[in-house]
Order: sequence, then structure tokens, then C-alpha cells
Amino acid sequence: MGEFVGIDPRGADQLIRQMETGKDILGRTRHGLEAAIAEAGASWTGTQGVTAMHRSWAFFDDTQRDLKWRVDTLKQMVQTGGNGSLSGVFTFNSEEEAVRQGKADAASIAGALKQHEIENSPESWRKVTAAAGATKQKLNDPAYAAALLSALGPDKFRALFMHWMKNKGPAMDKGVPPNTLKEGKEALGPLAEAYANAERAGRLGEEWGENFIKTTQPGVLTALVAMSKPSTRLLNQVALRVLGRPLTADLPTSQNWNLNALMDAYDANPQALQTLLAENKDAAGWLLHPQRARQSGIPDFEKKMAGVLDKALRPGAGVDSVRERAWFNIIRGMGAEDSPWIGGSWGTLKDSPISETLAKNVVPYLDQFARGQSKRDSPELTRLFPRAPWDGLDPDSASRFMGGLMQDKDAANTLMKAMQNYTAGMDIGRFRPFGDEAIQREFTSRAALAGGAANLLLSGSAHAEWTDDEYADWLAGVALIPVSWLSNKYWPIEDATTATGRDVALDEAKDGLKGMITDYLDKKTPATAATVADSIVQQQVEWINESLAQHGQKPLTEEQLNEVRMAIRGRLYDGLKDALEARGG
Repeated sequence: MGEFVGIDPRGADQLIRQMETGKDILGRTRHGLEAAIAEAGASWTGTQGVTAMHRSWAFFDDTQRDLKWRVDTLKQMVQTGGNGSLSGVFTFNSEEEAVRQGKADAASIAGALKQHEIENSPESWRKVTAAAGATKQKLNDPAYAAALLSALGPDKFRALFMHWMKNKGPAMDKGVPPNTLKEGKEALGPLAEAYANAERAGRLGEEWGENFIKTTQPGVLTALVAMSKPSTRLLNQVALRVLGRPLTADLPTSQNWNLNALMDAYDANPQALQTLLAENKDAAGWLLHPQRARQSGIPDFEKKMAGVLDKALRPGAGVDSVRERAWFNIIRGMGAEDSPWIGGSWGTLKDSPISETLAKNVVPYLDQFARGQSKRDSPELTRLFPRAPWDGLDPDSASRFMGGLMQDKDAANTLMKAMQNYTAGMDIGRFRPFGDEAIQREFTSRAALAGGAANLLLSGSAHAEWTDDEYADWLAGVALIPVSWLSNKYWPIEDATTATGRDVALDEAKDGLKGMITDYLDKKTPATAATVADSIVQQQVEWINESLAQHGQKPLTEEQLNEVRMAIRGRLYDGLKDALEARGG
């Protein structure tokens, strides 16, 4: 048994860096000093100078390696993100001893495997698992784990898992169910843990890098992460290997347990999923393909994936900047021009907990979407431009993303409510549309953002596969967003009865708009999308003026009416016209 060790990892890491600096100085000095000593010959009085210098360098190097071994081992033994000293009782007295034992245990496992390949009997397999199990108490030492794996080599290591998966259907390709994984962990779990520990400590050789991931069957890789506590890096490497396969490779002829193993691993480490989505621009598209979950063949898998996504993407999860990049890649991937979320042969995710989870958690970024729409429609209002990384998001991608979510009616209602809250939260009523320059400036800014929000909903809804009646109701509701805040914010009514009358009138206005839209969609009118959009804008302006008169407010002048009409038209006309054409064309 080794010694009890306590170390402050931060202090040790700093000392290791300082020793590296010392080695560098000695290394740069050595050649010149050796040349000077050789040139001096017998007249050189410091006969031990070169030897002492070499010993100093070796001391730094030996101490560095020993200290690093101790820190790596303690970090494996006490897996914590906290600060302060770590302590534990080491299995081995030195790194050299750990390496020797790792090689010896690897030889036992390799010998048992060789015999099993000859006999292929339950008894010979029990000897393999017994040899693997003998490593269990030593795995916290990453030098031991690395030596074990290095001596086995990738081919024998992979072969151990392939023998276990033999006769388990398409296990090597699609993984195995949780109960089978539990049984396998009893047999080969120590080897999976050795791999995870050595990888986490950065001690795996080159032969275990990208080529091992690329040439190892997906089912073996997901078994490795399911049987161990993988680092974020390892888990994401495995995920990319599994998700990067063509979707047709996972046709629903059998259950795809690889996906289930990944979701279980990400459920335990949701920040790893956040990192994957943030760092790989393709991962979101692969993971969130509308048929990825549905053709897994696993009951309630959509619900499981939605729960894990919620942990990784909800406001406050993980690191803000990483979460934001993850969302950026999700929106860009789902909103791509050829997005499978929008119609197509794959179908869409209606009544999906995934759509509803994404809609709920994307709400904090709707302001940036609205700013992106405003930037396109009002490029002169530079103060309203979205910030990075959202300034790099194509507004059409954002619209298609919204449209993809709107395939699900509950998700669509979540987005509508969020946009209504967004426009109401601007408190536009602090700034009347007809005042001095500063007040009008604020009015214009808020009107532009409200219009951007409405246009985002309009352009997104063009992709939603709803009935004509549902679609007409939606368009009418979105079209009234500017009227809602104009009537409620600029002309608030204190009297409850009068306010109720105003709200009834607003409902009547919505019914009127819906009727116009329905007639257009049903081709009951010769009107074009452009004339319908124009009529909707004009009707809203007239309703505002009538409402003012009914409630004793001062009516608008012709110039003010025109300004309001242009404000509404500028924010809604293009979106309305495009949405109507997309639906009715």
C-alpha cells in the first residue's frame, strides 16, 4: 500500500510550471557552457560543472513527473471542482511501480483473451472478466490505467468489448439496452473506467486518439461512456461519432440504444451537451433532426431528450457565453435553407416535447431576433443592431427556426405569448409618437423592435402546417400587436367599462382581420396578398382613430394618421404580404 498524500493542485501546478521554466533555462544554457568547458580544456577548474548542471535538469524533470503523477492521481480519486487541498491513500508508492503493475495486469488480460479466442467457452470468458476485475482497485492511478491500456493496445481492448457484444443482435452498431449495459459493467466496467481515467488525465498515447474513435464501432463507444464517468471531451467525441453517421444508417429496424446511452450520459453532465452544441456547428443539426428521436425505437425517447436539452439550454444553465453559442448553432442549424424541420419527406415534430422545450428556453434571445429583423428592415437604425454572436445570424434562418417550432401548436402559443410580453415590456407608452425629437426617437426605436418581433412571427408562421382557420386566427392576432400597444399604451383608459369596450372592439377588429384573411385563403375574393395586407394596415389605422373618438380622445390629424399608418405599414406590410403569399399562393 502506498503513502497518504495531500496536495493543493493549484500550488502543485504552479510549481510544475516553474520547474519547466528552470529546465528551459538550463537547456538553453547547457550547450554554450559545455562548449566553453571543452574549449577551456585542462584549465577549467570546475570539473563537476557539467555534471551538476545535468543533475539539476534531471532533478527538475524527475520531480515534475512525480508531482504530476501525484496530482493526476489525487484528481481521479477525489473528483471535485472545488478548491483547496486534496488528499488520499495511494495504491502505489511511485509512478514507476504503477506502470509496472499496469503492464503485468495487461499481460494477464491478454493471456486470458487469447485462451478465450481458442476455447470460446463460458469458462474461458469468466477468466477474462476475472483478469479485468483484478484491476478495479488500482484504476484511480492514471499512470497505471495508461500503462494497462498501452500494453493491451487498441485492437485487444476493442476485441474485449466485441467478444462481449457477440450474439447480442446489432449491438456493435446500435448499442445495447440499459439492463445489458449493467451486466456488461460487471464484466468490463473496470476497463472502461481505465480508458476514461487515462483519457481525462491526458495520458493516452496517440494510437488512442481520433483514429481509435473513428475505427471503433459506435456500440462499443457508447458502452465505454455508459460504463464509466467520461470527461466532457471524451463524451463529445463519442457523440460526434454516433450522431455524424448518415441518418439512413440508423433506420428503425431495431432500437437505437446508442442514443439512449448518450442521453443518459448527458443527463449526468448537461454542460457537456452545451459544450458540444456550442463548439461543433453541425452537432445541433444532427442531434435535432426531426426523425432522430422518433426513429430511435425507444419508448418516450423524445421526452427524455427534451428533458436533457432543458438542463443544457435553460436560462442560467452552464456558462452564459457557451450556452449562447449553443443556441446560435441550434438556430442556424434548424433554420438552414434546407432544414428538415420545415416540411419535407421526413415529416415534422408536431406535439413534440422537444419543440416545446426549445420554444420555452429560447425566449431570452427573442430580443436579438427582433433586432435582426429590425436591422434588415431599418438598416439606418444602427443602435438597434443585435450584438455578437447574433449579428451573424441571418434573419431568414431565425424565421425558419421559428417556423420549425411552430409546427407544434403549444410551442407556437409559447412564442406568441413571449412576443406579446416582449412588446409590452418595452413600455412604449413612455414615449408618445408625436412629440419632440428625443421622444420620437425612442418611439421609433421601440416601434421598430415591436415590428421586428411581429415580422419574425409572421415569417415563421408561413412555415407552420396548420389549418387555414388556425392560420388566419394566428395572422390576425400577430397583425394586431402594434394596435394593441398603441391603444393600450398611448391612449390608456382608466374607466373599466370603457376599457372593456375598447377590448371588445379589439376582438371585433381581430375577427374582421381574420375574415379578410380567410376569404383570401379560400379564394372568395379577387384581392391579392398585397391588397389584403394593405387593407389590414388601413383598417387598423381607421380603428385607432374611431376608438379615440369613441372614448373622448383628441382625434389624430391627417398628418398624424399618415404617420401612424406608415409606422404600422413599415413594420407589418412585408411580413403580412409574404405570409399570405406563402400560404395562399
